Amino acid sequence: MEKASTILSLEVIVMYLRIRKAREDAGYTREQFAELLNVSNSYLAEVERGRTGVSLKTLKAICNLLGLSADYLIFGNERSQDDMLLDKIHRVDDKYLPLLDSILNQLLALQ
Repeated sequence: MEKASTILSLEVIVMYLRIRKAREDAGYTREQFAELLNVSNSYLAEVERGRTGVSLKTLKAICNLLGLSADYLIFGNERSQDDMLLDKIHRVDDKYLPLLDSILNQLLALQ
């Protein structure tokens, strides 16, 4: 039973390392990212070291800020370019969707 607990904690640590790498790849300092998440810098540091957990609310905010799926953060499953593009479109404010539609139509007309 102890071995399963160790495996789980390793999986959790790997998830938090993915968060840290994605944060760094996105160009956020820990301080900037903590502020965007509305959490303390020390809390985020503990999360990235795998010493404390995150709530689902915080995990969702992390995914939204970094443009990543929870599936990727938890399991490491990569997303296709199409999935990432669709996710970005879903996050666009509704008031900008007509503009986005117009831009896409113009680009498609160029082909």
